[in-house]
Amino acid sequence: MTHTARTRPPARRTYRPRRRARVTALLVLLAAVALAGGVAYLLLGRDEGPTARDALDAFAAAWTRGDDRGAAAKTTQPAVAAKALVANRKGLDGAKLRATVTSVTKAGDDAARGRLRLTWQVPEFGRFAYTTRVTLHRDDTNGWRVDWRPAVVHPVLDGTNRLGTSVDRPGRASILDRAGRPLVTERAVVRVGVARDKVTDVDATAAAVAKAVGVDASDYARAIRNAGPQQFVEAVTLRASEYDTKKAALDGIAGVQTIDDTAALAPTKGFARAVLGTVGPVTAEQLEKLGPTYGPGAEVGQTGLEARFEKQLAGTPTRKVITRLNDGEADDTLAARRGTPAKAVRTTLDRDVQSAAERALGTGGAAAALVAVRPSTGDVLAVANRPTNSTFDRALGGRYPPGSTFKIVSTAALLRAGLDPNATVACPQTINVGGRTFKNFEGEAGGAVPFTQDFAQSCNTAFVSLSGRLPADALHDTALDFGLGRRVKLPLTVAPSQVPPGVDRVERAAAMIGQARIVASPLQMAGVAATVADGRWRAPRLVSTDPRTAGRPVSSAVLRRLRSLMRRVVTSGTGTALAGVSGEPIGKSGTAEFGSGNPPPTHAWFVAARGDLAVAVLVERGRSGGSVAAPIAARFLSALGG
Repeated sequence: MTHTARTRPPARRTYRPRRRARVTALLVLLAAVALAGGVAYLLLGRDEGPTARDALDAFAAAWTRGDDRGAAAKTTQPAVAAKALVANRKGLDGAKLRATVTSVTKAGDDAARGRLRLTWQVPEFGRFAYTTRVTLHRDDTNGWRVDWRPAVVHPVLDGTNRLGTSVDRPGRASILDRAGRPLVTERAVVRVGVARDKVTDVDATAAAVAKAVGVDASDYARAIRNAGPQQFVEAVTLRASEYDTKKAALDGIAGVQTIDDTAALAPTKGFARAVLGTVGPVTAEQLEKLGPTYGPGAEVGQTGLEARFEKQLAGTPTRKVITRLNDGEADDTLAARRGTPAKAVRTTLDRDVQSAAERALGTGGAAAALVAVRPSTGDVLAVANRPTNSTFDRALGGRYPPGSTFKIVSTAALLRAGLDPNATVACPQTINVGGRTFKNFEGEAGGAVPFTQDFAQSCNTAFVSLSGRLPADALHDTALDFGLGRRVKLPLTVAPSQVPPGVDRVERAAAMIGQARIVASPLQMAGVAATVADGRWRAPRLVSTDPRTAGRPVSSAVLRRLRSLMRRVVTSGTGTALAGVSGEPIGKSGTAEFGSGNPPPTHAWFVAARGDLAVAVLVERGRSGGSVAAPIAARFLSALGG
């Protein structure tokens, strides 16, 4: 049997790279990379650690967080840079800085250039920003470092100068009278003190200075002890004329020094002092209140209008970022924040009327006040207070029982109720109402006389006897027409007056003669006299911007009778001290009891009016209005002529 051979088709083969080939290819690739790296090393030089950018970022970060010495350590001259960075930050009053790297470019193998954006927040100035250029170098030991030069801080710095600030304050504006004449201007003064390093016996020196110029010895001794070794320790600032009277006593005290200066002052030490106020070195409390436009050493208003209008009178300073030479002298201005000019305050005061008020009160030590107003407008023409060394403005801020000056209001209420001024109203020595005995000043008795004489002689018992004719709220309502009980708003504090309705027969009787709970300031009692003169109460005005407001008119019949009654006070009553004053003034005296005692102490009052002028005078603890206050009013009106 024959067998036929069968042939198989050739097997299909799949290509697979050999493992050795793959390894070989990888080794070739790595060799190429290594070769490239070597070439790069040869071409670019050695590296790599922190880059130039890293170094500049670190410098900026340290500088930003206030680590000036840490930033300086990243420069080529750490000691020099540290001194400069600290000095410049201090020159900018300890400003906070934000330093930002904006660019870094290579300038060779070991050099780079960078730009910094510097933004300072300077106290009392604000944002101060600019760009500086820096260079960096690298060495094998330190790596990259900022190449120190003063221009790193600011482009204009060159080693002979540094950054600083300056404050240019405008001259303080004046307080003006109604005619635009200055009441407060810069006047010559002498600052008296001691040089600390010249004082050996602190207590003895302080006592001698205190005796010569009238300051507290213990306080001054404490100030000397707390002073720096070469500090001038001021004791007092005197007007030049006042210093002349004390110079001899001061010359014999070891260590005393004086500094000639100027200060914003009124014509005389006492001239409207409580109203105008004073200017002095700013305190820490005032700095906190006044805000960032002020700094230590500023002169600010301490009291009165000087304090109330401080920012207007002082303006705001122009503040600058500058360069200072190494000796501290100001050089160039780099940036400025312009301030606002000082602006005068125009008052309603009249310089001549104020001078007359000061002379009328004299130089006595008694606590007293005089206020003059213009009835047709309410403008306050003069405000004088005694003693002059007190800042208490009793003319505006004092609250006193008005005593018999209030009888103007009581009489107006009685006239409205139908009282005939010619009717007989007895004036006994005493009268009892509701169990309380009322008497006249020093126990006088007028007998059965017309009411016109009761008013002229200020008979208390006559007025008390008429209290039953008025309803409980009559005095309160009538007083409002004369300004009492009304709110008075002025730039300075005005004590509120009050005339509350009487709660019983006794209180209503006492109110008829300005006692009980009735209180008013001299300003408000001047307004009562002004109402009689003009016919309606007008709110007082002290500065030209105060509003003009008025009460309702008083009837012409009541006014005519009040003026006649008040004229008789001057011609034949308790105000005859004014009898010789020209212009036919009208007035009313007052002797107001207060406190306890037998007899109780009294305040002396007198209110008067002549033409378009009204005045109130108060003397605390004065014996009587007619004998103490009326002569002051007479001197005041006489000084102003007819």
